[in-house]
Amino acid sequence: MSKYYTVCSERVQADTLEAKSTFQKVGVVKVTDNGGWFLQLYQQPETTFRIFPNTEEELPVIN
Repeated sequence: MSKYYTVCSERVQADTLEAKSTFQKVGVVKVTDNGGWFLQLYQQPETTFRIFPNTEEELPVIN
C-alpha cells in the first residue's frame, strides 16, 4: 500500500509582536511499495515529479 506525505510551505508573519508561522498545503509526496517517490504540487496539477536518491555529482549552481 502506498504512503502519502503532505508537502507544506511555511509563511512567517513577522509584523506581530510574536512571529507566527502558518503552513499552507501545496502538494503530496507518494511513496510506492516498490520504492518509488513521486511529488505532486497543486500549482502544477498535470505534472508528477519523480524523486531519485542523491548522487556523488555536484549540484549545478543556479544564478
